[in-house]
Amino acid sequence: MAEIVLTDHAKYRLLERKIDVHEAKKIAKNGRVTKTESDGTMIKVGLSSSGKLLEVVCRREENNIIIKTAYYEN
Repeated sequence: MAEIVLTDHAKYRLLERKIDVHEAKKIAKNGRVTKTESDGTMIKVGLSSSGKLLEVVCRREENNIIIKTAYYEN
């Protein structure tokens, strides 16, 4: 099973934006892919518990999912 890891930048941004870490991880794992970059970075979207759309920027590295950042969709 893939481990979900947050970069230091992601930890800072989630705290700053008051985004629940567990919700970001859930979307990184199960969210709908809306964009994929040539380097494998994906933007995944899902609904937060507050009803807002949450976008998570992540990529797969070996058996892990690395969360780079997350933000609420405007």
